[in-house]
Amino acid sequence: MKKNKKLMTLLVVILIVTAMAVISYQIRAKTGFESKPISEEIAPQLIFMIGPIEVTSTVINTWVMIGVLGFASYWIGRSFKVRPGMVQNAIEWLIEAIEGIISKNIGKDNVPSFLPLVAGLAIFIGVANLLGLFPGLRSPTPDINTPLAMALIVFISVPYFGIKSKGFWRYIKHYFEPIFLMLPIEITSEFAHTLSLSFRLFGNIMGEEIIIAILFMIAPFIVPVPMMLFSIFTGVLQAYIFTLLACVYIGGAVKAHQS
Repeated sequence: MKKNKKLMTLLVVILIVTAMAVISYQIRAKTGFESKPISEEIAPQLIFMIGPIEVTSTVINTWVMIGVLGFASYWIGRSFKVRPGMVQNAIEWLIEAIEGIISKNIGKDNVPSFLPLVAGLAIFIGVANLLGLFPGLRSPTPDINTPLAMALIVFISVPYFGIKSKGFWRYIKHYFEPIFLMLPIEITSEFAHTLSLSFRLFGNIMGEEIIIAILFMIAPFIVPVPMMLFSIFTGVLQAYIFTLLACVYIGGAVKAHQS
């Protein structure tokens, strides 16, 4: 029975996708729609120049996102009440989840100190991953510059908080333990963390963008919709993974030689 149910489910899914593709082809044929090449769909576009500095669509979309987040933070913050509504409950749940990540990986006593940084990274990356779902806007994270900038913030935060927590010499000392030959390995691992954070986020979001662009070229009107809905899940998941790894790396520096 279970095998028959799985087979029937698979057949239904295939039939639905096929029907969506046929409908998309019919609409495309009647409207004469022609999609753009994939390179134009996913590559950042040059908008204008400020002297030698190029301002691309990634920068414009990031500015728009920062403006919306800033206004929303101000407006929602003013509307907080003792008896929270649905939006306030959702925000409080999000903050509690981020505090839980910090508590497990950095320490309970460090939650207030690290919440602004970690919550800022989580919210920024999460919104950036989902920005492309809104008409006229594009996600900044498929541009390698955005994930790399986020990873560099973590890269700088690791020694900063390590030195702030343990002192300069005590923090530097852990690079040489148990023997001084560990120094190049430790330094290499710091750069590897940065590269892994940036390329993991970039690769996953860029992969989604490429798949959606290909589906949009083949059957532009209906078939890409399920993939776009699935990208909500993956966008939130990638923000969670980035936040978790950032806390792990910072926690490792803060807890270095804690004993």
